Amino acid sequence: MQIINFREYSEPASSVLTIGNFDGVHLGHQALIRSVVEEARAHQARSALLTFNPHPQSVLRAHRVPILTNLTQRLRLFEQLGVDTVCMVPFTQELSQKSAEAFMEQYILGNFDLVRLIIGYDFAFGRNREGTARVLETFSHKHGFSFQVFPAVDLDGEVVSSSRLRKAIELGDFGLARRLLNRPYSVLGPVVKGPQQGRQLGFPTLNLVPEDPLPLTHGVYAARVVLGEETFDGVSNYGIKPTVGASVPTLETYLFEFDREIYGETIEVIPLQHLRDERKFDSLDALKSQIALDCEQAKIFLAGARG
Repeated sequence: MQIINFREYSEPASSVLTIGNFDGVHLGHQALIRSVVEEARAHQARSALLTFNPHPQSVLRAHRVPILTNLTQRLRLFEQLGVDTVCMVPFTQELSQKSAEAFMEQYILGNFDLVRLIIGYDFAFGRNREGTARVLETFSHKHGFSFQVFPAVDLDGEVVSSSRLRKAIELGDFGLARRLLNRPYSVLGPVVKGPQQGRQLGFPTLNLVPEDPLPLTHGVYAARVVLGEETFDGVSNYGIKPTVGASVPTLETYLFEFDREIYGETIEVIPLQHLRDERKFDSLDALKSQIALDCEQAKIFLAGARG
């Protein structure tokens, strides 16, 4: 898969394109992207996806919103779905104020030999979201490409959406999250070196520091970790570690049978069961005792869990 920054991009080949954030890459996103890939093959064209980084809500809102999938994870999922080209557009306040027409001319018409444009049913762009499906249909007639609005995908009678997925994860309903994703919800990132407080307590952890907040409630989870081709059982804590303190929310995972240092390597943490909320303990000994109980509870759950 070709990954291109917008500033250096021009795609002379015929392209079938979709545009969006695709946070979560859930069932609805997957169906839309597969449609783009299939249409591109039918037209002997390239399948292309234009997306934004950082997530627009992280720029437009005063408080950073929980993000379901970071850029690395989204790109991995796009590639698995068969996308030929991903075009990355830096999202800024200035970009948010562009008119729909200016956005189309600068980012789409000036860079793609567009055969077909497919967007999600709820997609809009440009200043005040003025770039609606009706506006895009007008552009398609004017500039000679075909246009389609891809319908919503339902699960259990409700629309599959990023907001529905985010709510399921916040509530610890990882079964529903898995069904909305057709895969387990997970957090992907490089292992960073922390203050090693867990090691001092006898529970050395693998630490991820997400760039954006996660939709997880601050607390302790039974989890699995994928490292390359290997999978390990463990217990994860997401939060600010109120007993010892942390400057930013961190996802820490203690693996039951693991004694390697893997700083810088990428792992995938899969929370499977919420065990308890994060809380402050009166002493480190009390914290240590609780972690031991968390580990036992996690082992019992994971022994009977799948995925």
